[in-house]
Amino acid sequence: MKKKEMKTKVMAVAMSATMAASICPAVPAMAVTKDQVAKDGTYMKTAHVTRTEDDDEDEWNEYDVRVALTVKDGKFSDIVVTPENGYESGNDSYFNKAYSKSKGIKSKLAGQSATEDTINSWDTVSTATRSSDAIKKAALEAIQSAPEASTAATVDTAALEASITKVKALKESDYTAETWNTLKTALASAETALAEKKSQDTVDAAKKNLDSAIDNLKAAVKEEYKYVYAGLSWAEYWAAEGVQAAGDSSSSSELDTKGESDKGAFDVVTRATVNHGLHRGSYQCAATIEAENGKFYEVSYWTDSKTAVLTDGKTITFDRGAITEEDGTTTKMTKYDVTGLKYVPVKVATEDYEAFCKAYKVVENGGELAGGFAENKLQSYKGLKAKVTADTNGLKTATKNADGTFSFSAKETGTESGIEGQKLKTAPTAEEAGLTVKEAKGSYGEFLRVDLTGNYGDLGANMQSVKWTYYGDDSTYTNAKATYGTKFAADNWMHKSMGVQLGLTKSLRCTLPEGTDGTGYWTITISALGYKDVTYNFQATDENIVKDAKEEISTTNLEAAIKKAESLTESDYTADSWAAMQTELQEAKDELKTPHSQATVDEAASHLNAAIEALAKAEKKETYVLMNIPYAAFYRSETTNNDVDVDVFTSATKNKTRTTGLAGGSYHENADGSQIDGITFAVKVDTSVDLTKYKEVKDTDKVDITVTNRGQTSTTTLEGKDTLFENETYAYYPLTEAPANYKEVSMDKDGKLVFSEVKGKKAEVLTGVTAELLTQSSYGDYQLNLDGLPEDKIASSNVNAVVVKTTDGTAYGMRHLENIWRGNELAWSTGYTESVHGCPTSSAHYASMMGKTIDSIEYYTTNGLYTIDVNDLYVPVKFAKTEDAVKVADADISAGKTAIELNLRDDFDPEYTVEGLNVKVEGNVLTFKADSSINPGKYTLTVKDKNGKYADLKTTFILSTTDMPATYDADNKKLTVAENSNEEAFNTYIGNITSVNVNGTDYAASGRGSVKIIDKDGTLVTDAAPFKDAAVGTEFQITVTSTGYTTPLTFTYKVPGETPAPSEVDTTKLAAAIEKAEGLNESDYTKDSWKALQSELTKAKSALEAKESQDTVDKAADSLNKAIDALEAATPDEPTKEVSTDALEKAIKAAGALKESDYTADSWKALQSALAEADTALKEKKNQDTVDKATEKLNKAISALVKKDAGQKVNGTNGTTGTSGKSGKTGSTLNTKSGKAAKTVDPSSMFAWLGLAVTSLGAGIGGFSLKRKKREDEE
Repeated sequence: MKKKEMKTKVMAVAMSATMAASICPAVPAMAVTKDQVAKDGTYMKTAHVTRTEDDDEDEWNEYDVRVALTVKDGKFSDIVVTPENGYESGNDSYFNKAYSKSKGIKSKLAGQSATEDTINSWDTVSTATRSSDAIKKAALEAIQSAPEASTAATVDTAALEASITKVKALKESDYTAETWNTLKTALASAETALAEKKSQDTVDAAKKNLDSAIDNLKAAVKEEYKYVYAGLSWAEYWAAEGVQAAGDSSSSSELDTKGESDKGAFDVVTRATVNHGLHRGSYQCAATIEAENGKFYEVSYWTDSKTAVLTDGKTITFDRGAITEEDGTTTKMTKYDVTGLKYVPVKVATEDYEAFCKAYKVVENGGELAGGFAENKLQSYKGLKAKVTADTNGLKTATKNADGTFSFSAKETGTESGIEGQKLKTAPTAEEAGLTVKEAKGSYGEFLRVDLTGNYGDLGANMQSVKWTYYGDDSTYTNAKATYGTKFAADNWMHKSMGVQLGLTKSLRCTLPEGTDGTGYWTITISALGYKDVTYNFQATDENIVKDAKEEISTTNLEAAIKKAESLTESDYTADSWAAMQTELQEAKDELKTPHSQATVDEAASHLNAAIEALAKAEKKETYVLMNIPYAAFYRSETTNNDVDVDVFTSATKNKTRTTGLAGGSYHENADGSQIDGITFAVKVDTSVDLTKYKEVKDTDKVDITVTNRGQTSTTTLEGKDTLFENETYAYYPLTEAPANYKEVSMDKDGKLVFSEVKGKKAEVLTGVTAELLTQSSYGDYQLNLDGLPEDKIASSNVNAVVVKTTDGTAYGMRHLENIWRGNELAWSTGYTESVHGCPTSSAHYASMMGKTIDSIEYYTTNGLYTIDVNDLYVPVKFAKTEDAVKVADADISAGKTAIELNLRDDFDPEYTVEGLNVKVEGNVLTFKADSSINPGKYTLTVKDKNGKYADLKTTFILSTTDMPATYDADNKKLTVAENSNEEAFNTYIGNITSVNVNGTDYAASGRGSVKIIDKDGTLVTDAAPFKDAAVGTEFQITVTSTGYTTPLTFTYKVPGETPAPSEVDTTKLAAAIEKAEGLNESDYTKDSWKALQSELTKAKSALEAKESQDTVDKAADSLNKAIDALEAATPDEPTKEVSTDALEKAIKAAGALKESDYTADSWKALQSALAEADTALKEKKNQDTVDKATEKLNKAISALVKKDAGQKVNGTNGTTGTSGKSGKTGSTLNTKSGKAAKTVDPSSMFAWLGLAVTSLGAGIGGFSLKRKKREDEE
């Protein structure tokens, strides 16, 4: 192999390896993540400390930090952070805070576990955010590059897994509780050992323990019966209890005197009205609400009159028939069914238990019992645990019938309660219960009624069934004439103030014996959950029996009660008592509309009057809210002696206004962030204010805010009260307790909201805060810096308002962003700074501050109020913009003077100073000593008022020279001291560089977006952005601009290096395939197959042009031939493909940019011919083939152009290369066909051709870069 050929191939391999390494950086196997511990060793990474949009451009210089993490025994044994490129001593305090101070990464993490989670747990230091962010980034990258520490030796868990599998196949019911619990404990330990795999010993011990527990299991004694609570229908419950119509579930179409269908036997009790307190009629009952949406809501119990807990654990709200589910879905009740009793103690044969559970709702022992409803004396219960045994009182035996149904025995008397931990209760006596035989009225459709009005609360809550026995005139209660069962909600009812109401209704379940009228002796037997059955004796007289008779009904008392109820005001009473009264009011109105009997009318009036009497007066509760208040409305009561309203802040950027970290405490209405409207603050609401007129913010509200800062887009989701940040003016969020500070809001006579001064807790006085007033600021006419503000009290995100006060009692309100920045910087304009960063300023409110003295600042924050007393700060007067008050012309240093223009007030006594110059002003001339010691550059003139009334005026001017102290040293690629100059002048020149122009593009030397091209020692930064990835031999024209130097410094930089010669590549096969493909017609083939061919053809042409390697060329030829073979013939009706002219248009544009004067006549003529043909093809767009051929011909004509001066083609696939610059040797002829001649070409011509080829594909240099990467991946 020839020496040059070897060098070429070695360089190609090296370049491929370098590019591959940059694309695929080395990643250690099993790099640690999250809580994985790193392997012992030292891991280093570097990050860049970067300014953000919140930092001034010249405030500090960016720099690098290198983080080295040393891991020993799985912990960080050392953490070393080293500042590098760009670091200056001015950054020391920030760097040390982030590194070695108390909150620094070394102090916080050294000695902790060497994991990614540990580094993520380090909170960056708030007072050194930029430094700590970069250090954390480098530390994370370092730990993420570390391999995971080796795991422990392999642990064999097969035997343990087998034992665990064996246990899981066992059934708990087959074994005693004690031995089963021991097994469960051993199983839990075994599963833990299996998961942790700490050691073989641990796993083996767990297996042994589990196997022992298995061996010690004792078989359980098979129960003959299962004891549970079951829900039974009315008919099933009463079937064996010896009552009239036992087991009969017939219904009746006849209505009772209440107008309800309660005259059946033991059928389902159905209610369609929504006015009844349904929760009161179903204490121990199974109840189902049927709704318009087709759903059935099975009620377990009621927590209050409007909230029902369902049997599936979900809740619904029920308000006069309106049902609302947990997710907000609403519907309406169509009817309410009370089907029977839900907790009947039952024993059922074990063999029938599975079938029983399918037919009935069952609560097994240990399950929860809940019911009742707490209201006055009435009580509720929940959380009781079932414990049914053979001795439970009221136990029924379930027997499976031949048809698979079940029958139930009569209830048995028992000695146990059926409730875990509770003894069987004894009911109160009749006297204690307040048993009262009611005067005949028939209010609920009954003919005989007994009320319990005394100690009935707990008995009523647990009451299940009531059985009536009629003895006629047998006062000995010996010979019963009849026995009746009853149903809740039909015969029995609970009332919140009138007690338990037990009645008998003439119906299929209750027919009096012939010859009797109901007068005489009766008993009622009450069965209740957890109680012994209790029987009460009483006598009914004629006055207690409701007779069938027509009557005239008087509604006078009912109407009066309704009128009284409607005259009351809701806000005067508690919500619960008002809701209860409204229920009775609606029932009264329904009864008035359709009176059933005098008894029902009187009952309705009695209930309504009782509800009115029971109304509880509401405590007058003060209302506090967080409210969005416009700046003007908020500050009007805070800014004393200042009648000028505080304006909104108008933003041009529209991003910072919508960033809570910068504008927290404010609000904006417009979602685009075009302005900040005011302040969010706590408010006490006067009764004159109707909050329903304004938007209420709820906890469920959400607002997504997307902002883009410095090209980075982020989205923040605000929820609940935080959504006030982007919301309407006067939008509010209710507070549950009084805030420490608040404003009072009331309505004036014009209907406008008026806000008081801030009230509540006195402002805390902050000490140790120093204030500095600047009259020169980038953010307004004045800037007030406060140093020493406590970060835990005042931050940029929690400041609602700031008021600056002067000694004459005047106060000035500050606005977010324009006036308040980061909490500790205040700035304002008084008419001379009209805009800041493109945002217009508002100055009218602050103009009167000039000439006054600031003595205090008040901060209003979400943490409270704070006041800061400052040493008196005089606010010097400004009377004009600086450029209108003083101007100094630029001048040559040698002149020794320059023109000055002054427009000062008569009482302004000026004193002139220029740092670095001894100046004197006489008339309109500023003189200075013309001396060699004066350096060219920018100077600042300060004009000070000796009287101290006016603010200093500062303006800049430039002193320049035609001298050029620097020259370019091409060999060393740096600027050096020019002949006849000196080191000091050279250093001044370098320090004054403001921009560097490279090939027509200016690059700023400092500030935001700057690119360093000339280093501080004059060295040309050859890896700077303009030179990056430039080919060897590329030339750059560079012009340096330095303040004060009028003579430009221009020089040429050429990328150094030896151009590699391409290796010999045989392209015969590829060229033939390309020629074959180009001879095909698109219209002959399907769109998809043609598209695939064109893709391969494009790649093939690129491979032909690049001739990267024989392997690459051969693969391209094979792929193209396969695409040709895969072409599918088009059907006649296939639509014509749309012609793409993008590549042709780019080629025409490239040709149009060339100049005829630069090229030989023959080559230019050939170009014009190809260009004319291209224009025609573009205009006609006949087909894709015609356009592509015109594109190729034009590109070849461009590449064949020959320069007049060098006799060298611009680009090309044929022809002779030009003469090389240094050697004077002539390159060999380039031939695309096979042969023994060397396949070499001038490198600049080759790269130009590659660039043009890529351009013709519409990809440009970026496409070439991508293609190169792909090749390297393949290699």
